Amino acid sequence: MIIRGNHNKPKYNIKYVPKSKDLKVAVLSHFRFGRQCICIDEFNGADVIVDTGTEIIEVEIKVTKSDLVGGEKFKALKHKLYALGRAYARCHPNRYLFCVPTHLLEDALDWAEELNLKYGVMSFDTSGFERRLNFDRSLRAGDLIRTARRAKKLHEEYSMKQRWKIAKRATSKVITLLEKNQTSRFKQIKEAL
Repeated sequence: MIIRGNHNKPKYNIKYVPKSKDLKVAVLSHFRFGRQCICIDEFNGADVIVDTGTEIIEVEIKVTKSDLVGGEKFKALKHKLYALGRAYARCHPNRYLFCVPTHLLEDALDWAEELNLKYGVMSFDTSGFERRLNFDRSLRAGDLIRTARRAKKLHEEYSMKQRWKIAKRATSKVITLLEKNQTSRFKQIKEAL
């Protein structure tokens, strides 16, 4: 429903519960545009992987408490390997963070501490997200991310080989999206004929 009025009131009155995709876009925007890093989603089982040029950061996106706790219990081996503090053949990050909506922040801080004292936690500003939906202004997705607890280094090694894999994955994703867009456009042209 559209609400008309002055600029302090929302143009729309949208109530929307953010999905993991919304958090993922915000995290990618935060690291790419806010910190000028190379980043990609869905890489080697990670929701988001970031390459700062000196270290690799893994961000796990969680939007429900059951996924935060239950989902990570299934990854016990991964967390044991990360706790050893060494890089392995797969892309073991230098830092590891959870990103959760603000209502899960305390749970995420507790859970990260239980899993590994070096893990960090980021929060996604759900009220800011709602403002972004309801107001006609350009609040960037990356502006919705806050660091609640900074992640500490899990190990010191940095791999240029992993950087190259991340860059190739990022360019592959862009090409795939462009191909989908092109296919959709071709389909529209054929239907118009």
